[in-house]
Amino acid sequence: MVALLVAVGAIALNAPHMSALDEPTALTGIVRDGRGVPQAGATVELLRPDTSVVASVFTDEYGRFLLAHLIPGTYSLKATGTLFLPTLRENLQVLAHRRMAVNLTLSTVVEAFQWLPAKRRTVDEPDDEWAWTLRSSANRPLLRMLEDGPLVVVSDMDTAPVLKARVILHGGANEFGEGGLHHAFEIERSRQDDRRLILRADIGSSEGASIASAETLVGYERQLTPDNIIRTVAAMQDLPGIQQTSVQQGIQSLVLRSSETMTLTPFLDAELGNEFDALRGASTQIANHPFGAMTWRGGDIAVSYHFATARNAQRANELDQASSVMPTISESQGTLRMERALHQEFQLERSGERTRYEVAIYRDRIAHPVVNGGGDLSVADLNSGYVVYDPVTELLNVAGGDYITKGVVGDLKSRVRGETWFTLSFADGDALTMPKFSLPPNLQQGLTTLKPRHTQMYAASLTGRVASSGTHWRASYRWQPEDTVTAVAPFDMTAPDAYLSLLLRQPLHCGHLLPNGMEALVDVRNLLAQGYRPFVTSDGSTLYFAQADRSVRGGVSFTF
Repeated sequence: MVALLVAVGAIALNAPHMSALDEPTALTGIVRDGRGVPQAGATVELLRPDTSVVASVFTDEYGRFLLAHLIPGTYSLKATGTLFLPTLRENLQVLAHRRMAVNLTLSTVVEAFQWLPAKRRTVDEPDDEWAWTLRSSANRPLLRMLEDGPLVVVSDMDTAPVLKARVILHGGANEFGEGGLHHAFEIERSRQDDRRLILRADIGSSEGASIASAETLVGYERQLTPDNIIRTVAAMQDLPGIQQTSVQQGIQSLVLRSSETMTLTPFLDAELGNEFDALRGASTQIANHPFGAMTWRGGDIAVSYHFATARNAQRANELDQASSVMPTISESQGTLRMERALHQEFQLERSGERTRYEVAIYRDRIAHPVVNGGGDLSVADLNSGYVVYDPVTELLNVAGGDYITKGVVGDLKSRVRGETWFTLSFADGDALTMPKFSLPPNLQQGLTTLKPRHTQMYAASLTGRVASSGTHWRASYRWQPEDTVTAVAPFDMTAPDAYLSLLLRQPLHCGHLLPNGMEALVDVRNLLAQGYRPFVTSDGSTLYFAQADRSVRGGVSFTF
C-alpha cells in the first residue's frame, strides 16, 4: 500500500511537467494599427534568419493569429497589411513546449516618424527659436530594406516605452447624452508588449446647457505571462443636462471594469470579467454585470460559449471602448433603472483568407429593456416618472416590459477585392413592438403596449479602403419590421446600425497647411428616417420611438 501511494504521488507531482512536454510550441498575438485597432486579414509570417518563410497565417476579425507546432529556435516575425508598412520583429526566441504571445503594430509611412523636441526649452529662449529633431517613433522602429526588396519597420524584442496621443473635435446628435460640441483627447503609453496605460477625457458643450458634460476614462492592461492578460478600466461621466423631471437635472455614473484572459491549453482560451456600475440621479442604482467566454480553436475553426449580463460589457478586449461607458438607463415609477439581462450563446466561427462565417444560437432574458425615442415632451409627461429626457438632442429613454427571447444569428463575410469586404447578416428572435393608436393615450398607458413579437432581421454591408487616398468607408442597410422598436438579437454588437447608414473616414492632406495625422469623420445613421413609430399623448407630447434616430455626426481628429 505504501509503495502504491508513493507511486501515485510521484505521478501527481510529475503531471504538470508531463503536460508541459505535451504542449506544442506555438506563437500567438494580435496585430493592431498605430491607434490600437485590431487589423483583420493581415498576413503574419515566421521567418528564418535567412528570411525564408517557415509558416504563414492570416489574422481573424479581432486581429488575432496563431502559429502552432513550431521548431524551437531564433526567428523573425513579419506582419503585412494593406496601406501599412510591413512590420518585422527580430531576434525572437521560440522556446520548446511554450506558447508565446507577441503583439505587432502596423505603421503607415507618416506614423513611422515623429517630430520631438531635441532639448528642453530654456526660460529665456524665444518661441521662434524652438529647435526640433527627427527620431524614430513607436517601439524605436528602423526603416530598412529586406533582401527581397520591400521597406519594413523593424524593431527588436527589447523595446522602449511608446507614447501616443490624439485630439478629437466632433459634434452631432448621435446618441442619448452625447449632443453638442465635444472636445476630447486620448493618451496611450505602452512598454514592450506587456503593459499599456490609456487616459481619455471628453468635454461636451451646447447652447442649451449651462454646464458642460464631462467624461474621463483610465485603463490599464498587463500581460502577466504569455498566457495571462489582465485589464482594468475606471470611467466617470457627468451629464448635467439629463432630466428625470422638470426640476431634477443631472446624472452621474461610475463604471469599474476588470477582466482576465487566460490560455488554458494551446487550443482552449478563457476570459472572465465584471462591470460595476453606480448611477446617481433622483435615485441611486448600483449593479454588477459579470461576463465570460470559453473558446476552443482548431486551425481556422473556433467554437465558443459566451455569457454576458450587460450589452456594454461583453468582451475583455472591448473594456475601454468610448461608446460603452454610459450604462443603459431608463426610468420607471420615478426610479432610475439600469437594463439587466442574461445573455448566453454558443458560436461556431470559421475564418478563411477570402470567406468567413459565424453562426450562433442564443437565449436572452432582459429586464427593463431600454426603448429609444425623441420629440417634444410636455411637462406633464416629463414629470410622469416614466421617461429620462435629453433636452440637447431631444432624445429620450423609456423602459419596456421584461421579456425572454431566443434564436439564431449568422454572418457571412467575403473579400470582394483587396480590403473590400461584403457581409450578409441574419438574426431570428423577439423584438418589442408598438402598435398604432386610434386615440392619444397617456404615456404610461402607451408604454404598456410594448410587447415582444417573434421576427427576423436581415442586413448587408460593404466596407473597404481606397489605397490611393487612405479613405476608409462603410455602407450598410439593416432591415426588420418597422413596428419593432428594439433590435432582434440585441447582444449582437457586430450588426450594422438600423436601416441605411454610412461611415466615411478620410485622412486630410493639404501640402504644408495641415499637419500629418489629421483625419475627418462623417457618420450618418438611419439616413431615410425609417422605423419611426409616432406617438401623441393625451398630455400634449408629440413623440416617436425607433431603433435608431436619424443623425449625422462629423468630426476631426489629430494623431501625434
